[in-house]
Amino acid sequence: MLAACSGNNNTKPEGTNGPSTPADTSKPALLNDTGFPIVNEPVTMSAMVMLSPAQPPDWNEIRVWQEYEKMTGIRMEWDGYTSADMTEKRNLALASNELPDVFFRTRMPDSDVDKYGADGSLMKLNDLIDQYAPNFKAVMEKYPDVRKGLETADGSIYAMPSLTDSPSIEITRKLFLNQSWLEKAGKSMPKTTDELYETLKAFRDGDMNDNGQADEVPLTADSLDELTQVLRGAFGLGNRGTGNGNWDVDPETGKLRFFPISDAYKQLLTYMNKLYTEKLIDQEIFTNTGAKVLAMNEQNQLGSFSFGNVIGRANTNADDYAGLDQALVGPAGEQLYTSARGHFGSKGAFMISSSNKHPEAAMRWIDYFYSEEGIRMLYLGIEGESYGKNAEGQYDFLPEIVSNIPEGSSFDQVVSKYVPYAGGSLPTLILEDYFKGGETQPSAKAAAEKLSPYLPDELWAPFGFTAEEADEKQALETDIYAMVSQRTAEFVQGKTSLDEFDKYVEQIKRMGLERLQEIYGAAYERYTK
Repeated sequence: MLAACSGNNNTKPEGTNGPSTPADTSKPALLNDTGFPIVNEPVTMSAMVMLSPAQPPDWNEIRVWQEYEKMTGIRMEWDGYTSADMTEKRNLALASNELPDVFFRTRMPDSDVDKYGADGSLMKLNDLIDQYAPNFKAVMEKYPDVRKGLETADGSIYAMPSLTDSPSIEITRKLFLNQSWLEKAGKSMPKTTDELYETLKAFRDGDMNDNGQADEVPLTADSLDELTQVLRGAFGLGNRGTGNGNWDVDPETGKLRFFPISDAYKQLLTYMNKLYTEKLIDQEIFTNTGAKVLAMNEQNQLGSFSFGNVIGRANTNADDYAGLDQALVGPAGEQLYTSARGHFGSKGAFMISSSNKHPEAAMRWIDYFYSEEGIRMLYLGIEGESYGKNAEGQYDFLPEIVSNIPEGSSFDQVVSKYVPYAGGSLPTLILEDYFKGGETQPSAKAAAEKLSPYLPDELWAPFGFTAEEADEKQALETDIYAMVSQRTAEFVQGKTSLDEFDKYVEQIKRMGLERLQEIYGAAYERYTK
């Protein structure tokens, strides 16, 4: 099993423990400077990858990879694992030094990217990017938040990221309401949190599905957190987006703020407790799944839900749903929409291991997918075989491929014969002209366009931490964030009275919040520079 992680049985060379050093970037004889093929003699690399259930279990069966091998002269031997197995297999490969040549969409956490880069398991990419990645360099110049999110505290880069240039994807969660229910209830799209409350009451009490039963669920999501994301902006929370989780800027002091202990957070919890205790929020929200939400929609039981798009949580009644016309106005007059991030999706989408014998070729190989032509290939496949221009002059999958999806199959399963994007988080830049996922369908795009004017002026990328900071931060966050999640659920359910909020704040402080604030403060100072 260990050998399967590396097609050529590479191990970390001696002397690579400790801080990672740049690759030897003198041009290898087999490497071509530009264009295709990338190499003038065949090269094979091993690659660990996370599989989507919609994809062929052998990634070499995907047409894009077959065609790209012909173009480049580089064959990737894909070693695929399910999401359930990926963490274990990835960590085992790193711990044993039996490394694949590249890690491709292995969902490696940012802290692990930095950790294994610093200890020499992953190659430092700065010089390789400078010499062999013109497309990615152009991306970093165009989007300043990309470099900010990618670099470690000392300026090192160990990974190629997953990026987006799509407001509909960057607005990560949207609130969709059932328009047929709104019409029956005599309600317009809510504009304030109070109007949302009245709308949800009408959904609860109006027998919206005409079955004579009180089985309507006014508001739901896959989890409680996904509800707080679409509501928190109305209380001024998360005013720098989702890039750093529970951290934003205190509007009164201009300083870094851990907002789950703020008065505004208490107001949000008070509002959500009101919704929950009056059965306006799904009473199963704490054990929900996407499959349950979809099933409720199939039974016409659902008035509204939080998700990134409609078609992921509604099927036969998908056309009934539309997003908010504007960001909700909160009780203090706040009108922000903060379930959003910048162009930076995730850091660890592609890493080159220190044992890779052809790092220059690997960099050229991945850099193509940050060009417009490479992005189109990654998301649409091969022109004339899987895609072309439609009647409106836009690129799309060929009608004969997607118009007759076999019974028991899905859109993702059909197109995954050609392209590898199912499962997301690819090392590339998503452009809406080529990405055909649910977030670029009309209902999600329309919702994003209406919410865009209410986004924060600045959306943070994730901060970078030193190895020492990262270790201490993780230890503190494990306990503090668990307590925030526990108490948030208890306050919303009413299991703990909101009169106890101040005691909860003191408890969080005793758990080391001051030190965690210092760590984030140092990272924030570096980020702003």
